[in-house]
Amino acid sequence: MIRRALFAFFLLSALVTLTAQGMDPVGRRTAQSRFSSPNNSFLNITGTVRSLDNKPLQDVRIELRDLSSGAMVGSVYTSASGSFEFAQISSGSYEIVALSGLNESKERIEVGNTPLVIDMRIPVSTKPTDGSNPSVISVEDYKVPEKARSEFRKAKEAASKSKVADASNHLKKALDIYPNYAAALTLRGLLKLDQQDLSGAMADLQQAIQTDDKYGLAYIGMGAVLNLGSKFDDAIRTLERAESLTPNAWQAYFEMGRALIGKSSFTEALRHLDRAESLAPAEVSLVHLVKAYALMALRMYSDAATELEVYLRKSPTGPNCPLARKMLDEATAMSATAANK
Repeated sequence: MIRRALFAFFLLSALVTLTAQGMDPVGRRTAQSRFSSPNNSFLNITGTVRSLDNKPLQDVRIELRDLSSGAMVGSVYTSASGSFEFAQISSGSYEIVALSGLNESKERIEVGNTPLVIDMRIPVSTKPTDGSNPSVISVEDYKVPEKARSEFRKAKEAASKSKVADASNHLKKALDIYPNYAAALTLRGLLKLDQQDLSGAMADLQQAIQTDDKYGLAYIGMGAVLNLGSKFDDAIRTLERAESLTPNAWQAYFEMGRALIGKSSFTEALRHLDRAESLAPAEVSLVHLVKAYALMALRMYSDAATELEVYLRKSPTGPNCPLARKMLDEATAMSATAANK
């Protein structure tokens, strides 16, 4: 019942404007350490990612994949110095993949008896390193007439103020001027999603992606639709694309966390939710509620209670407060029971 309640879609206003904030390296290490094995016989993998002109690259997604099973062991993001670390990795054959936008670099490694230090290069030369990484910019975006852009800006402003009728009006004008306007199609899809018109939302988002397959927000919206339909495998594939196109969009990692919770992959979900929290504006509270659910599923009741307290502090009168208070009571009771054993 709780899981079902968490999958209500209420992020339209947040999805209207994507944020692009850097990640605190301390937060990055904290997120990684939560999932590390306590076994000291395991080894650490550290490395750096640089551009072709030898500049450190920040916020590059690094994935570690087990070659024997094909499973992803974990993922982290590079710090401002371009560095990353995987802690407590057992021996075996792995592949490290560095992803930044549409660019990637792969390296096969063998974990044995000594710690590994990896130096990776990605074929970019002008990547900013201050955390303000832009999303991939498509050629299609340059084709949009200014009049259509003006109507879209008005629609976005109206949507942020919950003036749905006005937003729809401006979107109609924008799409009458330029029917293949991916951003306008996406926003129209999100408005339909907010009104629980899932089929209409999916149709608009699919059209947006067909029009411009590099528009990351359309993939995020589609991931949200798929999550609501409990199509979690499809959502994960869609959101992987969203993360590669919009590496600084907290909504992509949030929706990925929800999809992974739907698959009962709670530990992996927390990695993505930690990333979402690091990128989201301070006032965003929902991430804490969803993290609490994953932590409770992992029987980390004390941590879950902390997340719920943060959620209730940030959103003391929100629509999910009754659910949060119920979860907090349960987490507190279970934490006390565990402490007394």
